[in-house]
Amino acid sequence: MFNQGLSLDQAPPIAVVLRFFLSLPFFGTLLAILMILYPHEIITPSHPISLAAIHLFFLGVITMSMIGALFQMQSVLGGRPIPAPGGNALIIHTFLTAGVLSLCSAFLFTLAPLFILAAVLLGAALIYTANLILPLLFGEITHDTLRGMRLSLISLAITALFGIVMASSYANNSFSPSYDAIRTSHYSLGLIGWIATLIIAVAFQVVEMFYVTSPYSLWCKRNGFRIITASLALKILWLFLELPYVWVFDGILAALLFGFIATTVRRLHERKRRVSDVSIWFWAFGLLMLCVSLISHLLYLITSLQTFEIAALLGFGTFALSIILGMIGKIVPFLVWFHLNAAGYMETPIMSNVIPAPRNKTLFILLVAGSVSAFLALLNPLFFRIAGIGVLALFVVLGYNLIAATRLYRHIHLSGKRFEFSPPQE
Repeated sequence: MFNQGLSLDQAPPIAVVLRFFLSLPFFGTLLAILMILYPHEIITPSHPISLAAIHLFFLGVITMSMIGALFQMQSVLGGRPIPAPGGNALIIHTFLTAGVLSLCSAFLFTLAPLFILAAVLLGAALIYTANLILPLLFGEITHDTLRGMRLSLISLAITALFGIVMASSYANNSFSPSYDAIRTSHYSLGLIGWIATLIIAVAFQVVEMFYVTSPYSLWCKRNGFRIITASLALKILWLFLELPYVWVFDGILAALLFGFIATTVRRLHERKRRVSDVSIWFWAFGLLMLCVSLISHLLYLITSLQTFEIAALLGFGTFALSIILGMIGKIVPFLVWFHLNAAGYMETPIMSNVIPAPRNKTLFILLVAGSVSAFLALLNPLFFRIAGIGVLALFVVLGYNLIAATRLYRHIHLSGKRFEFSPPQE
């Protein structure tokens, strides 16, 4: 079941990963408040409140969770643990949290100093993350998931650099002629290069491992990331040189992602482990939303209607959130079980009792309800208020799940009994 390079002995302390995961309900609640209070503004592209909400979600929720997962995945998959994981996690988490709050406040209150502060904090957090983890992904142990992680981290660093330039433009209220190219490159690298690439890389490992499926084809593993790299690089070059037919590269990326959807759905359908698993629901719904996002984006390229642009972003965000929620439902129970079991505690709970299936099902229902309401907001923006209530409930349940799992771990860690092994008698 475990692929080459998988090593649980070098996993970081559980607090390192939980630090990032426990921040999601906070940022999710802030996002829900904006959705409830400003439904019309959020649905309006380029509105300051819309930009604040987008960065709350993609930085405060999605990127926060993905960096937390990277701390675990790099040590386990790469075989080379992150040095001083506790201290480095504290630095990155602090800078990222302060940076997201500064950037969203800058958009909401139009304060130039906050844009500069956000650029410094977010640039430091994201580039520090890439600089910390990226060198560890090169070495003797190399497989396709690590190659995808490399590409995603490089994309994250370049996305941060473009973001620093854009924040400086907002601070000075001065936008260069290449601003549109910078903004499009920022979004493309952030959404496809960072988020989609990392999810694909993780899928290559966990879909086969968790659900006992046939492996993805070698062609898919080896060439998928090459196609993403070439398409994104050429798209950015075309944008800055103002060359025609830049949409061709979006078409290539869409075709690749459609192939990933079809391949993953087939493997989940033909999985050998047929027991009921709520996390599969999250994968299936996430892939459906990715399909909706891709179709909407292609329709936007054809028609230039902003409705399709908004639908594409909503679909992509739901895709990323659905996969992440499904993985958190797997990762957190595993971490609680693994760290307690490795320490020899007698009361180590089975994973299904750490976050019970009914609570994960509730999370899934709230995700679907919130997503449907968000898409209905394309017809009537007031539905975004209903979606905001659903999002608020979702992150309350998520927060409860995470806090309950953390408290269970701390209770057993502090007061549980360990197995005692007597030395052999001569």
